Amino acid sequence: MKPLPKQNASSRHTSQKRNNRSLFARAFIKRVQNTAHQGGLWKSGTSFIVGVSGGADSLCLLDTLCFLAPKYNFSIHVVHINYGLRGKDSTADEALVRKQVKHYKRKLTVFRPMVKKGGNLEERLRELRYQYFEKVRKQKKADVIAIAHHQDDQAETLLLRLLRGAGPLGLSAMQLKNGSIVRPFLKTPKQEIIRYMKELDLPFREDASNTDPSFMRNRIRHTLLPLLESDFQPRIKEILAQTAEILTESPTTGKKMSEEMLSLKQKDGFLEFSRKEALALPKGSLALFLRELLSENFKQKMPGKRLVDELIKCLKSAKNKPQMVHFRGLKLEAKGDTVRLFCKKED
Repeated sequence: MKPLPKQNASSRHTSQKRNNRSLFARAFIKRVQNTAHQGGLWKSGTSFIVGVSGGADSLCLLDTLCFLAPKYNFSIHVVHINYGLRGKDSTADEALVRKQVKHYKRKLTVFRPMVKKGGNLEERLRELRYQYFEKVRKQKKADVIAIAHHQDDQAETLLLRLLRGAGPLGLSAMQLKNGSIVRPFLKTPKQEIIRYMKELDLPFREDASNTDPSFMRNRIRHTLLPLLESDFQPRIKEILAQTAEILTESPTTGKKMSEEMLSLKQKDGFLEFSRKEALALPKGSLALFLRELLSENFKQKMPGKRLVDELIKCLKSAKNKPQMVHFRGLKLEAKGDTVRLFCKKED
């Protein structure tokens, strides 16, 4: 009988860490691995940029990926964005992230942008965050950006968009993988993340702005969803997340429609299609086509009903002179039967 190979100090430490984890923590990791496998989120040797804020979700994601790193030979680089909007709390968030990144022996990049309050602050911070993640990903030549969105986020997003009057495309789900973005926790309930962190005695910070009722998402999270859970459906978050997935999987998309029903041409700096062919579509189908045309080809924020109605009005105009619509760098020009859509693409 062959003697067992001796373990070095590092492998003994890794083995001990695995054995010391609770049954729940090990099952949690297994479920995340299953989700990653289903969505094709990673493979052996994948290099990650991990966005870490200091909250439970992102620190849980960091711990999970670091735990799996020896098995999959992951490379992990952490990015923390300190907006400086919460004074000492922002400083404390950064300090905790630095401490945990040092604990996991990973590299960290901290970005401190100058941010002015006012306007749609939540949306501006989101755009800034993703732009910087992508910038670092390219600099480090990493494969993907890991974000800690979870099942509760999916449910909240569906309700948020529904209350704002989104159509079928706008109600579709965040995806497990979207370009360079991966979301390993997207099928994981928030309560499981909190339990994981507490069972492993991992530190995290609560962002006071997450309870600020001036944000609609917070009112959905703390008022509407608890009401729906207690008075209507205990599994409402899971059901809403599944509904968003179903809407995403629907084969009737604007992109498919454009390929099958319109002669959509990609030119240098613009897209071109026939006004007559577009107007031959049912109004709902035309609206869906225009929504996806904007969001898919030009990475715009999901276009609202007002903009789509304005575009349709432009297409239907009987005036002889060229009709144009301008919106945030976008220009749609209709001249005769030719419609051209111009937009400065993002890097």
